[in-house]
Amino acid sequence: MRIRHALATACLGTALTLGVTTHPATAAPAKPIGDKIAEQALSQYISTNAEVKKRKYEGAANGVNAKNNCNFYTGFWTDPRNRRFDGTSAPRTGTNRATCGTSKGYMYVNGTKTWTPVKWKSRAWCSDFAKYTWYWGGAKVTGINSSAGSFYSYGRTNHTWHSRADVAKKGGYVPKKGDVVSYDWDRNGVIDHVGVLTAYSTKYKAYFSVEGNSSEKLNYKNTKQSAVSPYVVGYTSPKKL
Repeated sequence: MRIRHALATACLGTALTLGVTTHPATAAPAKPIGDKIAEQALSQYISTNAEVKKRKYEGAANGVNAKNNCNFYTGFWTDPRNRRFDGTSAPRTGTNRATCGTSKGYMYVNGTKTWTPVKWKSRAWCSDFAKYTWYWGGAKVTGINSSAGSFYSYGRTNHTWHSRADVAKKGGYVPKKGDVVSYDWDRNGVIDHVGVLTAYSTKYKAYFSVEGNSSEKLNYKNTKQSAVSPYVVGYTSPKKL
């Protein structure tokens, strides 16, 4: 399939003391990056923090879904104060001509992680959300932008792209938590949506996901979704920083 972009993250030693050999405590194994990303994605949906809860709906950050593309995640990436400012701009006015909201979130400002007001911006934001979870999960995000298709390009560049056909074949790729699934709803060769996997079942070849701008809100899809659905183009795995 020809893909086009859609507009729309101890040294082990021995110490000898008075003839007694001691060993340092064994550090807990590092959590896989995919687990960290999945936790980030879920936390955006299930958090009880008043400011984070506002992010679930588009609009004025008041808990009412205005369905106008105004969202926190685009505001995060387009804020010039942000250490990871993406260099783009987006309007402060939603598709319904209402002013986008403002809510607080963490951002590195002048080298310091700061809980600060973030002005929401309006654009298709599924990729902005997925990129956000990868960033805070510790993945490399270079090359990812607001286009859903940028995850496909990232996967090809970093050799972490896995097509639906590869998942479907015996002994093929097994999707993992933290992977980003790419969709082509119209099946016309254009990737027009992405989501972040939070769980995967090898038995059912099915996954759960959290997806931004899904039904015009942040959506937790916690019913079995087929990993080889004809609408799925493939999966991109994250690279560590």
